[in-house]
Amino acid sequence: MNYVIILAAGFGTRIKNLDIPKQYYEINGIPIIMYTIKKFMDVGCFDHIYLTVDNNYRSLMIQLLKKHIDDYKKIKLVEGGKERIDSICNVIKVIEETDNIKDDDIIVVQDGVRPFVSNEIILNSIKCAEKYGTCATSSPVNDTIFQSENGDTVDNIPVRSTLFCGQSPDAFNLKKFIDMINGLNDEQKRKITGTSDICLFYNVPIKMIKGSNLNFKITTDADLKIAELLLKDMEF
Repeated sequence: MNYVIILAAGFGTRIKNLDIPKQYYEINGIPIIMYTIKKFMDVGCFDHIYLTVDNNYRSLMIQLLKKHIDDYKKIKLVEGGKERIDSICNVIKVIEETDNIKDDDIIVVQDGVRPFVSNEIILNSIKCAEKYGTCATSSPVNDTIFQSENGDTVDNIPVRSTLFCGQSPDAFNLKKFIDMINGLNDEQKRKITGTSDICLFYNVPIKMIKGSNLNFKITTDADLKIAELLLKDMEF
């Protein structure tokens, strides 16, 4: 079985010109989150699709799914948490309560506002997790990176060839992922900003696959403008 968690419970405060969470912002009359969901529906290899949502937007999300996604009943809504890790934990709890988990099941975790992920990346992440148990999508860093403790002066310039930008999806053997999630304490959860960094608490190697510069997360006003241009002529 292949599972996917699509995270869509955040509020995206770094985009200043929106009065709604960015995942609900419409491009070509279609909310951004629907583009992401459709990518994972169309790839056709997921048995279970979980979508995290803030309860204040649950009714709206249901309306949008009915309007834009043909097989919307396949998508299971789960209440999102305060942080990313909390949303993931909420879904894991539902999976443990409702599903018969098998040793070779795979779970994929995807940002809801990363709508340009390709079928190739999705399928490669599953294959990688099947083989290695973990998978992180990444792309090489193109710019020189400055490290600064005070934000004013440069302390270090890391070797660029050793640096990669983390993207999503991340993918894992589901049983192993659940064991890691359930073993985290509150302090460890507070330190987690992504998904694959959970593995670092257990010294579990994180296998990387190649992402794409187009597979960016819509985070800033500039990202939103680029997304509008890219989606202008894209079929839904």
